[in-house]
Amino acid sequence: MASSPHRTNQSMETILTFENRDAQSQWSVVWSTSHVPGMDNATGGGPGRRLAGRRKLRIRSLALGALLTMHCRVPASAMTGGVFVFMLFLILAVVILANPMRHFEVYLGQWSISGPGRAFRIIPMLDGIGIAMCINAIVRAINCCTIAAIAAIYVTHSVADAKLPFTYCRDFDQKSYDPILKDFTALRLQEARFSLESVGLSDDDDEYNFKTPSVTVGLNDNAWRNITQVKDFFGKNNILFKRTRHHISVCNETYTGSYPALFRTPAYNFFYVEVVQLRSDYSLCHFNVYLILSLVIVWITLWIFIVVEKILYGKLVWNNMKSMFVAIPWLWSTLLIIIGITNITTVQKSLRKVVRVGAKEILAGIADALEVALYIHSASVGTELIFGKGLNHYASGHIDPHLNGENVWHSGLLLLLTALHSAGAALCALVDNIQPSSRENLNMRESSLWIIPMYSKCTSIGSYTHLTSTLIFGGIMFSYMAVAFMLLKTSLHTIFEYKVKLVFVEQFVAGGLILSCMGLSLIFATRGGIALLESVDAIMTGVAMPLVCLFELVCMLYVYRSHDFVSDMNIATEENACSSRISTQWQIIPLVTVVTIIIKITALVNAELPTWFMYMAVVPLIGVVLAVPMRACHNAYVFLRPTPRRGT
Repeated sequence: MASSPHRTNQSMETILTFENRDAQSQWSVVWSTSHVPGMDNATGGGPGRRLAGRRKLRIRSLALGALLTMHCRVPASAMTGGVFVFMLFLILAVVILANPMRHFEVYLGQWSISGPGRAFRIIPMLDGIGIAMCINAIVRAINCCTIAAIAAIYVTHSVADAKLPFTYCRDFDQKSYDPILKDFTALRLQEARFSLESVGLSDDDDEYNFKTPSVTVGLNDNAWRNITQVKDFFGKNNILFKRTRHHISVCNETYTGSYPALFRTPAYNFFYVEVVQLRSDYSLCHFNVYLILSLVIVWITLWIFIVVEKILYGKLVWNNMKSMFVAIPWLWSTLLIIIGITNITTVQKSLRKVVRVGAKEILAGIADALEVALYIHSASVGTELIFGKGLNHYASGHIDPHLNGENVWHSGLLLLLTALHSAGAALCALVDNIQPSSRENLNMRESSLWIIPMYSKCTSIGSYTHLTSTLIFGGIMFSYMAVAFMLLKTSLHTIFEYKVKLVFVEQFVAGGLILSCMGLSLIFATRGGIALLESVDAIMTGVAMPLVCLFELVCMLYVYRSHDFVSDMNIATEENACSSRISTQWQIIPLVTVVTIIIKITALVNAELPTWFMYMAVVPLIGVVLAVPMRACHNAYVFLRPTPRRGT
């Protein structure tokens, strides 16, 4: 076979080389979604064009991961187990699971020159993994669009209102009123992050028998509650409360349900009472008109982007994400840190021993870290497979010798962004030292959207409140919309791979997908929609995501027997320098994934979310689970059915 004129000394031919790709994989290459702008000229241009194309492709992959670090799930997990403990576990999770998993997905896409719909055709019984990834991507896109719509409401109020709405209260009839200022001389943190119990001391009380509770935000509660610790003459520790009174704005609304506990402060009152209109009956029949309007605008905006691509390029472009997007998370996280540091000067100055290292539940913290590590690496949705497919095109059918090193840099930069976002969230938690309080013991670990009202309170302190609120929530809205757009394009790519003929009605398929997702997302715009949204998000990220990764790893263990795959993998990972490490690593990763699934299922069984909604959230998970055996049965039927003879 004639070698490619663009082959280098460091490259090695894949199983489906560039010369015979038309003969062996034409049925899996979809002309409408397999290319990127300029890729059609990549093979015929000079080396400079190909190098620029590969660099642009990798930067766009990094932009996707960077935007994922802006999501609420990252700081919610960090605040649950402690920022430093979370980052320690996250680094380990990236090293042992997420980074190798992304390397496998990118490499498998490059090795097979296929996206999710055809990459696993090597094993017909596991061909349905692509369908499972498509279902996961669609459900995740629906969740992202809903959260983007919620953030859009904040952006609208930040721009249009003379007074920020999350600085005053409203009742359940949407009538606004000013909060009441209450004096508190001490605050004690209970088990959950939402649960602060107010304790008042009279002027005659000098001491208080204080038992240090579990801290779930990774901050020393004694320090950021303006409390100091001294020793008496007998050497016993006593906690003395300073006489400074805290003037706290509190709303009068109460909530009889268990999720969330109450709406005591204006920021959380605005989020739960007005924005998502959560009520104790958890009704899915009473719709939130304002949120529905925001949802429709978000979905139509994404649809317009798809139509514009069709007009500009004559086809859908699966990775149409600008390289400049990679800078947005860095600027946004830096702004969040600056806001937190600036607002700290407005609270009490006694902030010694603010940060402590500790976790409430070590196993749950590890599971959260593993979950976030997979999340920010966009695992289980197929995007990295398609990026690998694009890399093969630019490499003219050869293995990219720099894949391993660039994958390490990819993970390192995402870790830095995650640390920045978590640090900014911790500073906002420090500013938000008066959270909704309740005497009930609540577990809010599986909730993540409480981060949004926490950010609103953080941005409503100090100068330039409207500008900072617009920038923070505008960034959140943009990140969720960009990720949803990418997930929709990935699912379309997968659909077209399974049914190539649908390419000829491309816009009808895209429009049908948009309208279907829009209709399904409307169920989240109800009185109990926020609880259902968080239930679906918890199930899909906590169980479905590692489960799909486990399916991929089972397939990988089979493929790894192939001498060609081993040889190519060694070339792609430092040129045979770490073949033993790769061999050992791929035997450990499936076990780690199984442990992750078990821990997350255990945590979800005892979640604070309504039980009925958790059962409803299992429906898309069932679809993910059944995709593989149903596709296997279909392939077996096609293989075993008798072929009709001609003329009969």
